[in-house]
Amino acid sequence: MLLPLLSYSPPMDDTSSADRIRDLEARLVAHGIVLKTIARLLSDSAIAELKAAAQGIDDAGMQESNPDLHMRRVAAEMWSILEMVG
Repeated sequence: MLLPLLSYSPPMDDTSSADRIRDLEARLVAHGIVLKTIARLLSDSAIAELKAAAQGIDDAGMQESNPDLHMRRVAAEMWSILEMVG
């Protein structure tokens, strides 16, 4: 029995790398827009708490004996969002 053509979805291996990258970029842009909108609605005290958290994450990532570049990247992303709201 043949399946209708419309129900066919190619295996993940058939999806090109460029398509996967575009999909991830679209998701990141959408998440960024939502996060920036939420950040604009936060109170001054909540923003201050988030800035303190970003600084703490950045400080933890800067440990001289074992720097953690992932934590530094997380902190940098937090700072970029928080800079937009003041």
